[in-house]
Amino acid sequence: MMNDSTTTDLALHWLIQQIVHESAENALWCSDENVVGLIPDSTSWNNKPRLISNRKDVAKYAEQQGLSSQFNDFDFSAFADNSLNQVFYRISKEKPVVHHTINEAFRILQPDGKLFICGQKKEGIKTYIEKASLAFGCGKSIQKNGTVYSAILEKKSATIEQPLDDSQYTELRPIETLDGITLYSKPGIFGWNKIDKGSELLIQHLPDLLAGLKHAPRTLLDLGCGYGYLGLMTAELALEKRVLTDNNAAALIAAAYNCEKNQLAAEIIAADCGDQITGPFDLILCNPPFHQGFNMEGDLTDKFISACKRLLTKNGIAFFVVNQFIPLERKASKHFSQVKVLADNSSFKLITLSH
Repeated sequence: MMNDSTTTDLALHWLIQQIVHESAENALWCSDENVVGLIPDSTSWNNKPRLISNRKDVAKYAEQQGLSSQFNDFDFSAFADNSLNQVFYRISKEKPVVHHTINEAFRILQPDGKLFICGQKKEGIKTYIEKASLAFGCGKSIQKNGTVYSAILEKKSATIEQPLDDSQYTELRPIETLDGITLYSKPGIFGWNKIDKGSELLIQHLPDLLAGLKHAPRTLLDLGCGYGYLGLMTAELALEKRVLTDNNAAALIAAAYNCEKNQLAAEIIAADCGDQITGPFDLILCNPPFHQGFNMEGDLTDKFISACKRLLTKNGIAFFVVNQFIPLERKASKHFSQVKVLADNSSFKLITLSH
């Protein structure tokens, strides 16, 4: 049975219905949303599509549900031109990702192949459908169901005359140089083209925080690393072990590149809130995300706190920076004996956790 929580994302609910009832052979599901717990029993489907996701947890869950899945940064190179009958896609939050996926859907679909695309009105879905229909050379045929807009677009053009602007999605590019360290990033990572203000606040306070410790940390975990800013800004620490981890494929690619480019020894590990990580660590740095796709997800904070509890040494310390409205102190107090707010401005809180 399908989990009732699909109703929290009606666009995704529509897409899953199409996949269950309309999926043909040689179909592909592009998943940039949290579908964990939402995939119905695939034994009753007409056909099982392959799934590609930039989220480690989604790819793993899909595999457990009997689907053939790939975890990567929406790298469609394994699919030949004109090779698929259908592509299913609930649009992503970021425009370059959507444009990249639409361009690649056109390339890999056979003539008269179909793109099933949907999203919420506030997400710009109507504009995406209009752009895609022009590229595909077909009518837009937008269907409206409440706030959900959807379309089934057939590939009628032989070539895509003007690909949608994907901001050179696959390419890493330098965004900042700090203290001799050049940071590289790319679309597909939250806040990819800037330094996050919360992370910047944490690094500003880190020297004083470390100076107050009785023992210098020997091991470090950057939990939810993004393109690796927090880990890279600890380059001067004499550590025996440094681990950067994230659930997002684009983030892992950028973090690995940044460490290699800046000659920083680190392990880069794909994990969902640290679930594949073995510790313990003396020092954990974390700027946890609070969104999954378009929706705010309070459970994410709980998952990061639980991971921190499991991975922190007995005498270790974790530094979290969170938005003002995240009740991390209350949530963390159930798991840690010491929870202290060290900095608090109009936007972020810097909090330490220790056993």
